[in-house]
Amino acid sequence: MFPEFTREVRGNTSIWIERKLVGSTLVDRLADPDRLLADPECEIIKDQKKTTVGRVTLGLHPVPYAIYIKRYNVFSLRHRLVSPFVMSGALRALHGATVLRRCNIPSAVPLGAVERRFWGVLAKSFFISEEITGGKTVDAYWRDELRLLPGTAGAKQRRDFLIRLGQLFQILHGRQIYHNDLKDANILAARRQQTTAFFLLDLEGVRQYVRLSEKRRLKNLVQLHRTFGRYLRGPDKLVVLKEYLGNSFGARSIRRQWIKNIVRQSERLNRAKGASG
Repeated sequence: MFPEFTREVRGNTSIWIERKLVGSTLVDRLADPDRLLADPECEIIKDQKKTTVGRVTLGLHPVPYAIYIKRYNVFSLRHRLVSPFVMSGALRALHGATVLRRCNIPSAVPLGAVERRFWGVLAKSFFISEEITGGKTVDAYWRDELRLLPGTAGAKQRRDFLIRLGQLFQILHGRQIYHNDLKDANILAARRQQTTAFFLLDLEGVRQYVRLSEKRRLKNLVQLHRTFGRYLRGPDKLVVLKEYLGNSFGARSIRRQWIKNIVRQSERLNRAKGASG
């Protein structure tokens, strides 16, 4: 299923580990992610009903090694009943990471996945990845690193950032890849070699299709518009869309239709969210 990973079974626990780590002391530590999450030195980034995310630094020689652990909790009877027939959240994330790696799209480097099942019923699962050093979500990166930069140089850096963000979406969709929750909080930005690199998070919803539908393409653009779009002016949003559409942006009717669809769908979702809230 995952050619770059080796599966090891220990009682009720199955471990998929990156082949380069096989035989290392790290494997034993990754085999019990709950213990790592309970470590007093572990920083809990998110603790919700469905998922828990923690960051822990392992004191490995010659330098400390920071990793992220995402635990998928089985929180309902229905989830338990269907779990023998579906992949766990951790394995779906590992699959998503494999798709992105095959297509040369950056994400946090996956180290492995862990499942605990009893008679085939899933109890919990874990996805483990390397830390992305210097990474911030795109909204935080924009606010902290770019928004207040003065003068022509600052304007150029902001424009370059938006161009690269549009390129990311264009590359994803050009390779028929869909991420079902492509909001600003699931895209990390980090400075790499005098430019900005983007890394995708929450990979359990990543799929590659034979042909990506316009509906899914629109949904991703709406997700970005409803989140990161809150910090942008109209001209800034057009920079992203122009890079995404490429030559099609020059056709006024096509450009206007995309803008209309993005705005209309965003407003519809905002109304629905407001009503449910």
